[in-house]
Amino acid sequence: MNEKRLEKQVLRQFLTNRRSELSPSFEKKNNIHIHIQPLIENIKNVSVGTYMSFRNELNTKKLNEYLFKRDINLALPVIDFKKKEISFFRFGHNTKLIKNNYSILEPENKNELIFPKIILIPLLGYSLSGYRIGYGGGYYDKYLSKHSKSGLIKIGTAFTFQEVDQIPIEGHDQRLDWILTEKHLYKVQ
Repeated sequence: MNEKRLEKQVLRQFLTNRRSELSPSFEKKNNIHIHIQPLIENIKNVSVGTYMSFRNELNTKKLNEYLFKRDINLALPVIDFKKKEISFFRFGHNTKLIKNNYSILEPENKNELIFPKIILIPLLGYSLSGYRIGYGGGYYDKYLSKHSKSGLIKIGTAFTFQEVDQIPIEGHDQRLDWILTEKHLYKVQ
């Protein structure tokens, strides 16, 4: 294993443990549904790729409800475990959700493929320079790389305590445009 992968593995474990410990008290201050408003208040006819929060991730329930109220088209990621890729499919009020192999909720009906212009990405950690650390599957990096020329807006979501000074960067790592936390929305410089 190369040095950067080992660093990421150690950081991933530390951040997972930290999130398990701290997320309950920080979740009480979760206002991502308010902080995202300036970024999306003028968008029309654009799909947003969101997700259903899992384990101790920053909860997206209020955010998704807010986006539904704004009549924004939503899509959820679905993992193709054979291809090691994610794709996004329509997510509506009546969408039936099922658990995938990781127990993450995703749409049961995979008939309506969506290519969102804005994607909300769950993070284990992030740096203010816009780099992120996820769970290590590479699904989001692969998707973002494939669709980077389409003007995709990439928003990482995490608690403020998940910020780290530096993240080991590998060639396939994709940079975020924005970071959304329970306290603020930050434009990556």
